[in-house]
Amino acid sequence: MKVIDAHVHLITRAMVDDAAHRFGALYPLARDAVAKRAERLFGKEFLGWLGGVTLEEQAREWLKAMDANNVERAIFFPISGQLENIRDFVALAPDRFAGYAFLNDPAAADAAGRLRRAVTDYGLVGLKLYPSLQLFNCCDERLFPLYAEAQSLGIPITFHFGITHAPVADYRYTNPLDLQLPLNLFPDLNVIIAHFGAGFFREVCLLGFHNKNIHLDTSGTNNWRDYTPERPPLNEIFKRAVEIYSAERVVFGTDTVIRPGAGYRSAIKEEQSGIVDGLNISFGEKELILRGNAQRLFFGKG
Repeated sequence: MKVIDAHVHLITRAMVDDAAHRFGALYPLARDAVAKRAERLFGKEFLGWLGGVTLEEQAREWLKAMDANNVERAIFFPISGQLENIRDFVALAPDRFAGYAFLNDPAAADAAGRLRRAVTDYGLVGLKLYPSLQLFNCCDERLFPLYAEAQSLGIPITFHFGITHAPVADYRYTNPLDLQLPLNLFPDLNVIIAHFGAGFFREVCLLGFHNKNIHLDTSGTNNWRDYTPERPPLNEIFKRAVEIYSAERVVFGTDTVIRPGAGYRSAIKEEQSGIVDGLNISFGEKELILRGNAQRLFFGKG
């Protein structure tokens, strides 16, 4: 079965430099520590490679990897507000690539307008928000115009809650339960919670009691499970997610970043495809998780 990978990353040197500047402004007292953590996270070899690789070369690597892994389309997250990079990258293979917007300051007065331009002018298909990295609470009313704009545009917002590999984060802003009020105020806004909540799976399950506009993203190794008391097996996470949210609201992803010596995360795709195949649901529901839900959310058709 062909899949749509709804959570992969495009990283460019311009994005890294922009992110470093943003981190320095957000965390001025920890600027040196943040720089060292970022270097450990990315590695000197990767940063050096980014300095010389072109978008065209990255696109060729991605297309080769996608073809080898039966990936029909991939949805790319940028790591900064350098949206020209993601626009130009998607334009190299618009039938295979799609991209998210990222706003450096989502609480800014002009954030809703910038999002509209990113969608209408650049053709981007979603918005990524990262509360613990960007230092905002998702129930802050300053974000409400942005939520209203995303709802009007018909694009999903993906939130990264829970633990993170990012070089800096403030976990005061990482609980998905804070979404409860915005979800009630914007009932037609599609929200995707990445990595099953990345350690906040219990809270994600509780949100399912009232909210019908949440989707769960399966992406990555989900090794956050190793830092929970229960250490649940991944197949149990999938099973419970489908029981609470239904197969119509679970979206497949791998969290791949292509870099020297590390291609597409085939092992994650095979593991998750195998888990989905073992679920006690219909073939059509399995197809929704691996492809159909992303097709509907990002391209408006099943």
